[in-house]
Amino acid sequence: MTFDIFWRAVAIGIGATVLMDIWAIFLNLAFAQPRPSWGLVGRWVWHLREKVFHDDIGKAAPYAHE
Repeated sequence: MTFDIFWRAVAIGIGATVLMDIWAIFLNLAFAQPRPSWGLVGRWVWHLREKVFHDDIGKAAPYAHE
């Protein structure tokens, strides 16, 4: 039973990722909205050990191999 829940969670995660990517492409093509910068999410996760909230995560210090 636990493997069933695991595989359902994996399928939902993959499906959600695909839908978000398709939605971002649609917004880019239809409205010229820039695609999301997932590097900033990685930077925020990296800086979680220091603090959770930032005034501007784009101005936070980058880390190696970002």
